[in-house]
Amino acid sequence: MEKYIIGIVFMLLVVVFFKTPIGKGMIGEWVVRFFMGKNRPKKDTFIIHDLMFYDGAKSVQIDHVLINAHGVHVIETKNYGGMIYGKENDKEWTQVLSFGKVKHTFYNPIKQNQGHLQSLKQVMPMKSPIYSYIVFTGRATLRVKTEHIPVIYPLSLMKQIGKHRKDSFRMKSIDVRKLYDALKDLKKTNTITRQEHIQGIEQRKVIRKGQHYESER
Repeated sequence: MEKYIIGIVFMLLVVVFFKTPIGKGMIGEWVVRFFMGKNRPKKDTFIIHDLMFYDGAKSVQIDHVLINAHGVHVIETKNYGGMIYGKENDKEWTQVLSFGKVKHTFYNPIKQNQGHLQSLKQVMPMKSPIYSYIVFTGRATLRVKTEHIPVIYPLSLMKQIGKHRKDSFRMKSIDVRKLYDALKDLKKTNTITRQEHIQGIEQRKVIRKGQHYESER
């Protein structure tokens, strides 16, 4: 009986956790991981998840990075529900819930990921094309207008990445591996804790005069 009660309590705690912003974010990242798959060395394709590092000025956390012969692909994941409205150059986007009764604004993830790209360029050991992708899981209905940066669902991610096969740029296999090893080592040698990273985000929110942007990482 005691084990049964403990099991129920544990399951309830799990359910509650996955309803928190952190828990929802984890679900979104797991979904994207599934569609990205694993490293494929024979095809010069390597993947790094949850890349956290210090760019010399601030801590940075990137959800997913895919390195292949055509460049570096940086993916920001959002597991929001409701209707999502925004344009590529807007400072904020809007989340609409409960048939329009509830609205939240959040920092434009395109601008957020652009900051990630700039930070990543500072620590990359060699020059390479670098691309941005914003992936919303199926909980959201996208009403977003963009011209240059894909804002997509997980099922479309690999297809979007594959479009760069037509590009003239192509890295040698040895350079793809060097770039992957360098970023993997960067992750291994990271000394920033997640709590310190979150504190840094909160401090930057204060600098922005109290403006609050959810999941700014």
